[in-house]
Amino acid sequence: MNADKPLLAGIVDSGVCLPAASAAELADFVENAVEGLHRVGPDGTILWANRAELQLLGYEWDEYVGRHIADFHADPATIDYILTTLLSGGVLYDQPARLRCKDGSIKHVLIHSNGHFENGRLRYTRCFTRDATERQERDVALAQRDAMLLNAPVAAALLMGPELRFQLANRRYLELVGSDDLVGRTFGEAFPRLAGSGVTEQIARVFATGEPFHAEELALSRLDPQGEPDERYFKFSLEPLAGADGRPDGVIVVAVEVTEHVRSRQAIERAHREREQLLVDLSTASRAKDEFLAMLGHELRNPLAPIVTALQLMRMRGNGAHGREGEIIQRQVDHLVRLVDDLLDVSRVTRGKIELKVERVELARVIDKAVEMASLLIEQRRHGFEVDVEPGLVWEGDPVRLAQVVSNLLTNAARYTEPGGRLWLRVRQGGLEAVEISVRDTGIGLAPEVREQVFELFFQGKRSIDRAEGGLGIGLALVKNIVELHGGSVHAHSEGRGQGSEFVVRLPLRSAALVQAPLEPAPAALPGVASQRVLLVDDNADGADTLGHLLRAHGHTVEVYHDPVSALAAVERFSPTVALLDIGLPVLDGYQLAARIRALPGGAGCRLVALSGYGLAADHARSEAAGFERHLVKPVNPDEVARVVAAGAATD
Repeated sequence: MNADKPLLAGIVDSGVCLPAASAAELADFVENAVEGLHRVGPDGTILWANRAELQLLGYEWDEYVGRHIADFHADPATIDYILTTLLSGGVLYDQPARLRCKDGSIKHVLIHSNGHFENGRLRYTRCFTRDATERQERDVALAQRDAMLLNAPVAAALLMGPELRFQLANRRYLELVGSDDLVGRTFGEAFPRLAGSGVTEQIARVFATGEPFHAEELALSRLDPQGEPDERYFKFSLEPLAGADGRPDGVIVVAVEVTEHVRSRQAIERAHREREQLLVDLSTASRAKDEFLAMLGHELRNPLAPIVTALQLMRMRGNGAHGREGEIIQRQVDHLVRLVDDLLDVSRVTRGKIELKVERVELARVIDKAVEMASLLIEQRRHGFEVDVEPGLVWEGDPVRLAQVVSNLLTNAARYTEPGGRLWLRVRQGGLEAVEISVRDTGIGLAPEVREQVFELFFQGKRSIDRAEGGLGIGLALVKNIVELHGGSVHAHSEGRGQGSEFVVRLPLRSAALVQAPLEPAPAALPGVASQRVLLVDDNADGADTLGHLLRAHGHTVEVYHDPVSALAAVERFSPTVALLDIGLPVLDGYQLAARIRALPGGAGCRLVALSGYGLAADHARSEAAGFERHLVKPVNPDEVARVVAAGAATD
């Protein structure tokens, strides 16, 4: 069917007089208009439709024209409203509707329509149909966006337009800012107190530039219920909302309060800083403690040195005048030396600096040495003492340190057992690859809660007011550390207070983890050695003088000086072959004095030996770096000094 004929007929029927050419042009115009056009009779029958209308819905002319308009509307209520409005003389503009397409799909459209009336009766309606698919999709997207923001699990709001007015704010946002309603208000009106905080300005910047903004911890202060300022923290995001032209229409605001998280993190950071400071303080205190113990050892060794040397001289004279008294002094000096050694071992234990010198030895010899070291206290307290050592046991480890372990256990047992008690020392093989050493007593025993504490540094049991037990509270800590260095273990057993105690040490007979330590060179025999010229410098006059007498007794030529300046003045004249130098000298320390001696013509070939109360590994290393061939720790063993001095005779 030709669409022009009904269209032309319609024009004629309308009473409009147009030349044929003009009528044809008008028909062509409406037929080929890009907007959908159709005419509907008063009963709802479609009278005519242009090409755009048919193409919009996909129908042919005879499939669309002549049918009732309601056949193509998906919503009966909508077409009823449209027809009623038009019959009553109403006008429709941008009326949304859904039309059925030929392929069964639904097309969203906007309808503009009005009626043509004659003598008060509706003859037909003029209808314009516009495809609203994109608009519908946009409206759906906007609705979904708004629904998402309203139901978001975080605080969210939408600000629209250059004035940045709230279009929506969800419940969480309202709760967060403490407001009942924000819609219609600008951000500045809603939050005047934020003026100058940078927040309002940042939102405006996002709207102007289209660039988003994110803050992980935005700090904002507001008044609490008591009127006091309360700083709160937010994770804050501003996202520009682009309009149809690509320019921002608004800004989406998303805020998550992270106040508790920030305060928790700040508390952790404060605790971390305090911990770091505590570690620094503890390190400083530990270093000060180590320095104090080293200084204490030095100061204690200085007076012990001349005593030890004087005892050696008394024995060398052999007049017997001080036999018994000398033995007493020697025992007490040996005890003092052990106490000083224990003090210095404390710093080595805390820093893991105890070094093992591994040998293969008979355990019986090590046990004999340990018993000898503890025998004085056992005898003084009149204890009964039984020793049971399985014969033939050979062990690989540091014999000096193991003797220290057993001696400390015996000393501990003797101290904490009332005078006249009993002690047992038992050594036996514990399996194929271990040895077990047990020290048992009838002493005061251990309460269950202190069985592990006894191995802690400086732990001591309850003492009587006279401190008859004595000791420094470090012996068992040294025992545990030395035993574990050997790959062993130590445990305390007791039935309770007053029931005595037993300490059991288990050690591997040998361990691959133990590395053979370099052995000291065998000392040269003293008889028949060549005389040396010995320069002895020590500000401890008693110690220097007695050591000088001892070396002279061995046939050496010795000059003793108590200050470094006098010693330097004598070097060129005396040309010493050996210089024994105290490290802790006034004015010039031993290291500086050694360098000065080596620089003088008379001291170029002089052997240097350090004398010091400091015996840590670092002290030995520093002496070696300064050119000393030996580092002897006070109180020095007189026989060892004599051997060291004589050791250079073979190369002279």
